[in-house]
Amino acid sequence: MTAPDQTHGPGPHLERGRKLLHLYRRGVGGERSNAGRLLLTHLKAHDLTLYDLDASLPVSQDLADLDNWRESAALLAQIGKPEHDDVLTRLVDATDLTETELARLLRAVDTETLVDVRADGWAYAHGGNADEYRRAARQVTPAVLLAGRGSLADRLLAATLHRHHLLTHPERNIRAPDELQKRVLLGLIAGLTGHRAEATAQGVRAWLNADQLARVRALLAGHGERLKAEALRRAEELGAEVGRGG
Repeated sequence: MTAPDQTHGPGPHLERGRKLLHLYRRGVGGERSNAGRLLLTHLKAHDLTLYDLDASLPVSQDLADLDNWRESAALLAQIGKPEHDDVLTRLVDATDLTETELARLLRAVDTETLVDVRADGWAYAHGGNADEYRRAARQVTPAVLLAGRGSLADRLLAATLHRHHLLTHPERNIRAPDELQKRVLLGLIAGLTGHRAEATAQGVRAWLNADQLARVRALLAGHGERLKAEALRRAEELGAEVGRGG
């Protein structure tokens, strides 16, 4: 097996191999099996590897490596090498990174640059001023991003939107007489605004404009007792399930 060489233009063997690779990736059932058999024969006949056909794939003729290979893992291996910036641009939207891989990516990415690139789009999609999103993003810590979900770009957007909400809405402290009502309030606020509130010793701290605050109070007055009764009923049912299992 020769070392990978992609310094020359694609020849007929490479073109044929790439067509078979495409058929194998897209095919199902017998079509995929047949394409795999032809691809393997082609690789061996012309001393090619999967890498020769696609630089994101390993230097191998084993189709099992193709089935198990992740493009994101291949891209991570390119961090610090030429075309580093292009690799990072692709990786920030990758949704299949492990937490360890995402932490490595986060160390390599300039999040301020990422925010600058995307802030105008965020403002267009979610309303507000792009500079406000940039200010909010500067308050997002790596720990918050690592605790999030989705791609790095998804986590950065979610954290920025939350910080933007806190910066553009006044803090409100809503009293609650017991823990159950606190939980009801937390749920009402999250459902109404899409943003988390915080439980305090006296009740709930939330970031709401005047209309939102009035709406939360109206919902609590109209549905609070029913929600509390439903929560107590559900707690009893869960207790019964545990009792039956014990």
